[in-house]
Amino acid sequence: MKFDVILKGGRVFDPVNRVDGHFDIGIREGRIAALGGELGQADEVVDVSGLTVVPGIIDMHVHVTKLLGGRVGYYMAARTGVTTIIDYAGPVSDITSQLGQYGCGMNVGCIDAVLPDLVGKSPSREQVRGFLENSLQNGSLGLKILGGHFPLTPGASRFCVEEANEKKVMVACHAGSTENRSDIYGLKEAVDYAKGQRLLMAHINAYCRGNRYHYLEELRDAFKLLRDNRNIISDSHMAVNNGTGGACRDGVPCDAITVNCLKMFGYEPTKEGLALAMKDGQVKAIAVLEKENVLLEKEEALKYWREHGTNINVSFPANLASVASACIVERRTPGGEPLIELAATDGGGFPRNGLIQKLLPFYRLGYLTLKEVIEKCSVKPAEVFGLTGKGNLGIGADADITVLDLERLDAVMSFAGGKKIMEHGSVTGTGGTFLTTEAGVKTAEKMQLKYQLADTAGSTLYGER
Repeated sequence: MKFDVILKGGRVFDPVNRVDGHFDIGIREGRIAALGGELGQADEVVDVSGLTVVPGIIDMHVHVTKLLGGRVGYYMAARTGVTTIIDYAGPVSDITSQLGQYGCGMNVGCIDAVLPDLVGKSPSREQVRGFLENSLQNGSLGLKILGGHFPLTPGASRFCVEEANEKKVMVACHAGSTENRSDIYGLKEAVDYAKGQRLLMAHINAYCRGNRYHYLEELRDAFKLLRDNRNIISDSHMAVNNGTGGACRDGVPCDAITVNCLKMFGYEPTKEGLALAMKDGQVKAIAVLEKENVLLEKEEALKYWREHGTNINVSFPANLASVASACIVERRTPGGEPLIELAATDGGGFPRNGLIQKLLPFYRLGYLTLKEVIEKCSVKPAEVFGLTGKGNLGIGADADITVLDLERLDAVMSFAGGKKIMEHGSVTGTGGTFLTTEAGVKTAEKMQLKYQLADTAGSTLYGER
């Protein structure tokens, strides 16, 4: 057999298939075709000796649409070795229209946010059902409750969870509602309205900032909630700086997170308060450059914000690094499996990417095994989103591969569908593969997109726990 690509001489590490040894990998027609030694001929042989080959990194929470993040987020994620991203807000129409030009060769999915501007703050069950059906037809993998930024009532949030569960599609939540902020109380509320249902709870670390009581006590309570409610799957990220909207309307920030952050840092929750916080350097502006977004400070940030009519994203140092670290390493039982199964960056267009780069130091220090690192950022995300061909390097699996330098704690190369999309931080991939459900196939075909189907009903979100 002649291969399209052979990765030669590397250490292959695949937790799913219990492979850990030096093997060559043969890739043919976008899939893993062989694993062994002296595989024969290939159109391209890539020397990965001295490096570690793992299943492609999946950053299952990013932002690359006009609502949050922006389209340069594709490039920002791809250059860190990620092969698959899931946008956590939408609109999914942004993904389908931009993937061909900006996708950097990655696999890209989306869950659409249920926004008050579209359905009101207290939509009926029928409105939520209609929104979900339309979203799935447009290609979305499910729903996102974006309560921290754009809150719904708790009852409407419950409708979102129930309707998504009924169809067995993805449903994720950024805690917060019209009744509670994006904090430990918002987390408790979300757990309550998800009773008896399945829910993916985003970035647990972000609800333990000490806004209600001591952050260690908030963290203790968050961990107890997860232990006591196995219907909840969760992730955490490592970023200190958040990402939120800087747009103001009628003298007030439109984004509830921005309002709450201004209060948190002692500023008036107004346009003038945001300007003062920016001038003081407490909040940074996220500036959109050709390929990457960067953070601007003080007068430079203020000028950029005003020049764009306030309609930009901004960033507060709202998260605690110690809390994030605790979330990464906490165990369900002493010496047992990680309590928080997933890791993500909440990056993309927000400049805080580098998922594997953030996790590998925990391996180096002995807090996580390499198996646990790869499970958090490849194996488990693939299982939770029903991406059946991903998260492993078995024969027949998608040839989504990330190559690691464990000495430098970095990703040096990545492949998606057998094609190299990044090498030493230089992004070479183009186009991309759209991840959708059966309901979104017509849209994918209409947009002439290469696509793969996610088996959300068979995912671990809905499996035995």
